[in-house]
Amino acid sequence: MRVAITTLGCDKNRCDSEQLAANLRTKGYTITGDESVADILLVNTCSFIESARNEALDIINQKIATGKRVVVTGCMTVNYPELIPIKAEVWDIDKTAQATKLLSTPKSYVYIKIADGCDNRCAYCTIPSIRGGYTPRPKQDIIGEVEHFANLGVPEFILVAQDLTKYPDLVGLIREISQHAQKIRLHYIYPNGITDELINEVANNPKVCKYLDIPFQHVNKRITELMNRKYTDPKNLIEKFRLRIPNLALRSTFMVGFPTETDDEFLELRNFVQTAKLDYVGFFTYSRERGTTAYDMPQVPEKIKKSRLQAIERVQSDVTMGMHKKIVGRVVEVACDYYDGVLGYSVTRCQWLSPDVDPFIIVHHQLEPAKEYRVKIVGTHKLNLIGEIIS
Repeated sequence: MRVAITTLGCDKNRCDSEQLAANLRTKGYTITGDESVADILLVNTCSFIESARNEALDIINQKIATGKRVVVTGCMTVNYPELIPIKAEVWDIDKTAQATKLLSTPKSYVYIKIADGCDNRCAYCTIPSIRGGYTPRPKQDIIGEVEHFANLGVPEFILVAQDLTKYPDLVGLIREISQHAQKIRLHYIYPNGITDELINEVANNPKVCKYLDIPFQHVNKRITELMNRKYTDPKNLIEKFRLRIPNLALRSTFMVGFPTETDDEFLELRNFVQTAKLDYVGFFTYSRERGTTAYDMPQVPEKIKKSRLQAIERVQSDVTMGMHKKIVGRVVEVACDYYDGVLGYSVTRCQWLSPDVDPFIIVHHQLEPAKEYRVKIVGTHKLNLIGEIIS
């Protein structure tokens, strides 16, 4: 039986799908990326917020309409089983079983999940109820996975978890991974968990990309504390990072429309985004989820949330465009993720760009995936950059 897997949600869910694919293969199934030849269409769902559940239902129903056998797995089957269409099968697949992951990314990078679940209990978040408490993976399991993909020639390892800083001896783990990886990228570094030891490791370890993803979520102290997030002054922390780690790229996420957010508090956030000049930012509106503390708080109207989202996205777009124009003429080391034969260019990234969430560098040549090249940034295209090979 041939199975085509569709993964919804974040890169941590992608890790689950890759493990799931490996487990299915050990049971005799064949994994295919071509749905037209698949016997089973499997959807690994995300149920984090309402929009994710709606997306999952749309995709499941689209696959049911093909007439093929449709299987659903993932957190939606556990937390919202009543939403699953009756024409779809539900599989309870043991993703903890030991099996080598099947890579679903380009061979230039792989996501390595170092922990599951979360203990932070943010007022808006359903992750603890969906994924449970914070559970770190054994270090040797992580190192074994890194060794496996390093031996296959994968150069970049992206460490992911709900909160990397909660991992016991994170710096020690990074150092051990450094013995096998060419590059290490850190995602989801919670502000209040950052230590001087971690800053020093990022600054001094040549294997660690000078790139950090720090989800501040908001900058107003009242809103941050109402979110049940320990307040850390973002301005001071960013200044500290930039002083200690030259040429650092910073990414963050911010939420607009959290319950009781006033116009002035939103303007404080918008002004911060305009002046802090973070390299890349993801924005999203607050989603009211049952079972969370914020559910019963006074809500901001949807119309206002959407208006605030559009306004702050325009600000960051201008910031990113301005920063990109300043680096035209710079020479950077890039790795090729893939060649787009239809558009006729290669998609590449340097250490300051993460896949899936950040812009990329367009090179109008057919480059070899996972191989590194030196390119000169010669222009911009929308939010992406254009590079020319110089060697």
